[in-house]
Amino acid sequence: MSDQTQGRINCCVPFCTRTRHNRDNTSEWICGTHWRLVPQHLKRRKFKLFRRYRRLFGDSSFWCFEAGSEKRIQAVRLDRLCGIAWDRCKAAAIERSVGL
Repeated sequence: MSDQTQGRINCCVPFCTRTRHNRDNTSEWICGTHWRLVPQHLKRRKFKLFRRYRRLFGDSSFWCFEAGSEKRIQAVRLDRLCGIAWDRCKAAAIERSVGL
């Protein structure tokens, strides 16, 4: 990895050359050009779930809660829904970028 690309993350759409800094330690990112291709209802669903998680649990990850507790079970469920919403947005961006 060269000095130019160190600490940077690529757009998750194949063959997209856009990159950005990775200061917040994320693993995936969609550039603005491809994010505009994602249907509005998918974006709304993603933001709604992420806001709900942050409102209920703050920045805490689900493993910070006691194993088997109601709060942890709810956090795991919501975290999985957030992941599914992100995967749907990513799939839509990839499909729309190639014209499907």
